[in-house]
Amino acid sequence: MSHAAAMAACRAVLARSGSSFRTAFRLLPAEPRDALTAFYAYCREVDDAVDEAPDELCARRALAGWRARLEAALAGRPGGPVEEALAWAAGRYRLPRAHLELVIEGVEQDLAQRRFRTFQELHAYCYRVASAVGLVCAAVQGGRGAEVELYAELSGVAVQLTNVLRDLGEDAARGRIYLPLEDLEAFGVSEADILGRRPTPALGQLLRFEAARAQALYAQAAAALPPALAARLYFCEALRETYQRLLARLVAADLPVFGARVSLPAWEKLLVVLRRRLSPAALWAGRA
Repeated sequence: MSHAAAMAACRAVLARSGSSFRTAFRLLPAEPRDALTAFYAYCREVDDAVDEAPDELCARRALAGWRARLEAALAGRPGGPVEEALAWAAGRYRLPRAHLELVIEGVEQDLAQRRFRTFQELHAYCYRVASAVGLVCAAVQGGRGAEVELYAELSGVAVQLTNVLRDLGEDAARGRIYLPLEDLEAFGVSEADILGRRPTPALGQLLRFEAARAQALYAQAAAALPPALAARLYFCEALRETYQRLLARLVAADLPVFGARVSLPAWEKLLVVLRRRLSPAALWAGRA
């Protein structure tokens, strides 16, 4: 299969998803755009393999299949268009295999683990499902090294914690609680309060504590990245800012986790990416 055909298949996956990434990706140069489109298609396909499985056993078999497909693709034997495009992206941008495997590990962890005893456990989960995305995005934009890895880790944990807060009610309806049980205990919140979608004063205090934790992680991530790299990694920075704005909107609305889903309008997300992309520092970094 030609590279063009493989990329066309990945773009089709992105288009079907309805993700706002589709618009944001258009602001990237052609090759980085194709690489992140391939990575997005891979993430989507792995996630869908589990969502469409009739039971946990089938889901685990599907993930085992994707592990084998990833290994074959990186060894030069891609079995399908998404794997072929991903193998090209991995070679072109030297994407570590470990970062790609984290995607499968995160989905697999979500299959069985419905509670997290400590924040350390939640942090490890967030690293797999969100920091891995930041690491790949940064590598595609030319960011490497310890500072970039710390930035991606902190940003990813903050982003996923923001999602945990926003989706608390939706997750509770599926019997899931992602907030650390040690925090529930510290604030006097029971699992029944969350599963029953009861907005108690104690739960409000807990949510404000977790929101402050996420805000601190966003600030630490921003501080971890040198200004010159921030300009080069404008797309990563746009993603961080977008979710930080979402968290601010949640906090301003007093964290309405059991009400209507809070989100940023598409125009605001696009504006964030445009402003980051068109800053003089980012334009100069793009020419380097």
